[in-house]
Amino acid sequence: MKNYIKQILRTPMQSVLITILIMIVTVMLVTGGNLWATSYKLSKSYENDFITIGTVTQKPDTVADVEIWDAERQDYRIYKTSKYNSYTTVEDLDFPEAAYILKPEKRGYWGSYVPEYVHATDTWQNMRDYVLAVEFSPKEDVVPDHSVKIEITKVLGTDKTMEGTVVWFCDHTNRYPKELKADKTYVALITETAYTHGKEWEDSGNTHSTAEYAPWLTATTLYTPDGQRIEDSLDVQGIYELTEGFYNTLEGQRFLAIADMAVVYYDTQPVVGTNSTNLLMPFYEGSAWVYEGRYPTEEEYVQGSAVCLAPGSFAENNGLSVGDQIITRLYYANTGEDVAVNFGLDGNDGYSFQLLGSDGKLLEPFEEKEYTIVGLYDYSPSVSGIARDELIVPLNSVEHQYENLVSFGAMSDENTSFQIENGTIAEYLESIEKHGMDNLIFTFYDRGYSALVEGIRNLRNMSAALLIMGLIAAVILTLQIAHIYVTKQKRRLSIERLMGMPGKQCRNITLTGVLILLLIGTVPGVAAGMAVSNHVDVEDMGQEDFSRKYSNLGLAAEIEVDSSDKRSDTAVSCIMGGLVIVLGMGISGVKLQKILREEPLYLLEDGMLGK
Repeated sequence: MKNYIKQILRTPMQSVLITILIMIVTVMLVTGGNLWATSYKLSKSYENDFITIGTVTQKPDTVADVEIWDAERQDYRIYKTSKYNSYTTVEDLDFPEAAYILKPEKRGYWGSYVPEYVHATDTWQNMRDYVLAVEFSPKEDVVPDHSVKIEITKVLGTDKTMEGTVVWFCDHTNRYPKELKADKTYVALITETAYTHGKEWEDSGNTHSTAEYAPWLTATTLYTPDGQRIEDSLDVQGIYELTEGFYNTLEGQRFLAIADMAVVYYDTQPVVGTNSTNLLMPFYEGSAWVYEGRYPTEEEYVQGSAVCLAPGSFAENNGLSVGDQIITRLYYANTGEDVAVNFGLDGNDGYSFQLLGSDGKLLEPFEEKEYTIVGLYDYSPSVSGIARDELIVPLNSVEHQYENLVSFGAMSDENTSFQIENGTIAEYLESIEKHGMDNLIFTFYDRGYSALVEGIRNLRNMSAALLIMGLIAAVILTLQIAHIYVTKQKRRLSIERLMGMPGKQCRNITLTGVLILLLIGTVPGVAAGMAVSNHVDVEDMGQEDFSRKYSNLGLAAEIEVDSSDKRSDTAVSCIMGGLVIVLGMGISGVKLQKILREEPLYLLEDGMLGK
């Protein structure tokens, strides 16, 4: 053993150089191994925490001009409207290549008639005069092509607040309105539309313009589930003269049926069905969240369980809490208009449909059910896409999803979404292109996951390069070590064996020397490699904007990556250092075994000849 150590020390510069090379190789392997482990940890973390949502918008086949008469301008206003020859369905998006986690859903909403509950509009303002079925008389003979005064002599609905009042009225969108006689009574469905205008208004002495009332057609607005408009059985007009027996006619019966439409509408709660709140953009973006209770489970969504999320304000107004029951009486479906527009959080509503059936009567509930509140949700003041008093239920919990469909529209960002596997956006778009769906616009949201994955790929590529170069260098270096400290030691080994030293002892002494040399290089190499790994800035590889705001961890959670994910792993470091030792010992052992099998005299002769 001493002789062997002396042999090594005879060439100190060579041994120092070999040790330094061992250290460099170890640093490469340890750094590469740790970066690979870090990239794996980050990849798994992002896969678990982030979700990728896509939305779909169908492009119109044509854009048409619609002319609507404007009495104030005495001219037509031109509006653009989208025209569709056919509608793409969510079933069309269900192709084998798509790696859906949640398949596409086209959401509408249902109107639930529940007058027993206190609704947000009741606490803000009384808006039941928004649409009224009334009898009225003009104050004088007049053609209502501008704002004129009429007296509402009777309100057909139960809310009589407007009876006996004088309001401004104009047949605003009728190019050729008929003359109204002061000694006659007329029937119309009126609503507030434009602002007052015309000679009578200007001569009235009022300094501030106010809203005028205009007739609203009582035509039905029903659709089939595939978007075909159901023709109305009546050719309705805006204003009818009240004659004897008018309410016995089909037109008169319709006015009686629609008389309480506004009351029914404002006793309605919107119900939205979905397969996951992740598909609802306000929840996905973190501007809406469950603050008490829980979200429905995946199993409850699939099975269509009678569970729901209720807005906290609605629950408070009605003394409800988590675990209580909410009654729904669905009487119409709407897949064409945004629920947040029809039921604005500020109390303002905009809707263009009628609550009339094909028989001209007010729609009746088609599905009644009790839902258990499993969670109460709230939302930020600036939220968009949430309606007042909106109840959220599993989509599969509604059996008759397209009954009494009062409005229909194409897929859009607001109503159609799906979830795919993280990092598969490019593959998904390639599949879409193969299936020729160029009439659809896809928008994806992954909170920068794609950039994060690119950073991980860069990290993984760098670690792979270090590992490959380190492994090649380790093999070359250990071959050189075996050559210097084993093969070139044939003469010493022959002499020791001729002097009676057993082959096993010769092997142990030689391999011990090699092990000492390897340890002198790998131990500091492991330590240096760990230090280098700790100083590699992962955030420079695309992670600087890391946020789990849109992950499945919840509301706007700004959580930095755990520092342990970016630090070196002791086990990995030791494995890499051990790999160098195993290679060195293994190659040296193989060469040594080959030498020890030969006769010492032959080895000695070879050594002398070589010398």
